[in-house]
Amino acid sequence: MKAIQILVPPPAMLKDGELDAAGMARHFKWMADKGISGLFLNGSTGEFTILTDEQKVETVRIAKTAVGDRMFLVAGAIAGSAALTIRLATRYQEAGADAIAVCPPPFFKHGQEGILSYMRQVADGSPIPVYLYDIPAFTSPMTFETIVALSAHPNIHGLKDSSRDFARFQGLLSTIKAARPDFKIFTGSEELLLASLMFGADGATVATGGIEPEKIMAIVEAWRQGDFQRAKAIQFELLPLIRSWFVKDFPEGFRDAVAAKGFL
Repeated sequence: MKAIQILVPPPAMLKDGELDAAGMARHFKWMADKGISGLFLNGSTGEFTILTDEQKVETVRIAKTAVGDRMFLVAGAIAGSAALTIRLATRYQEAGADAIAVCPPPFFKHGQEGILSYMRQVADGSPIPVYLYDIPAFTSPMTFETIVALSAHPNIHGLKDSSRDFARFQGLLSTIKAARPDFKIFTGSEELLLASLMFGADGATVATGGIEPEKIMAIVEAWRQGDFQRAKAIQFELLPLIRSWFVKDFPEGFRDAVAAKGFL
């Protein structure tokens, strides 16, 4: 049976500007115990923009110490140049990361040729596998054609699609999986978890897994057992909660929800 991975992007945990290592470790272990298979560190929910590079690396180190090989660790390597991104990837590898997630360089707008060049440079130089991170709400978007072209690179192993464009998501699954079945494609939208699984996604990277891991894993298990009605019911049950977490400026709602669970 196909393995399904649920990766969680946990919020940054800081006390007086320093990482709360004990709180982070407790949260990571709790998720692992609930069946969450990986962490997507230093992404948008993890508020990488408020962390120093040393804190980003330490976040990976804390996660590796806490969960060892129980979870797959992907770390956001987001920087303004390929050289800086590769340097961060090297430090992540030393700290215990299994892969890096890379989006187009932030702040400046980039065309598709520039994105292709940048991603290929990073993939050529990274000592660990690269996952594409398409999050057009915050960075230059990658087109369908760009993602398909990059999926052919041997050191690019997967995609986190946070575009919320499900029609395009289906197209990427259909096109990329036909040429490269081992390429991992994850939805970044918790509302689309069940639909994504039904169309052949490899899983999801969703912050809800760090708040309601039992419900997220119950959707996966019900779907694997062929109980679509139960999976749909749980998915619908989560929708009002997810909407409530998006009411505040992102990612404050998700951070508050994690705090309500006693981890912040």
